Amino acid sequence: MDQSLDREARVFNQHVEEWRKTHLGQFVLIKGDEVIDFFPSLEQAFRAGTDRFGLELFSVRQVVPMDVVNVSLYGRRLNVA
Repeated sequence: MDQSLDREARVFNQHVEEWRKTHLGQFVLIKGDEVIDFFPSLEQAFRAGTDRFGLELFSVRQVVPMDVVNVSLYGRRLNVA
């Protein structure tokens, strides 16, 4: 069984330009090749995904403007004297 989210990423990338015109700022729930729905918050989208798919993989991504940079940091805080 393929455990990656490649199909969901492909669907998002194929449609994100049109979604920027109609769903900017919303969160899209994608399972496989199917766009399930759009939600106003991450919490609502994730809850809908877990209610519908349980522990199966699904994708929730926010539709953001093209020039927005999403930065994620992982690590530990360093104490500086």
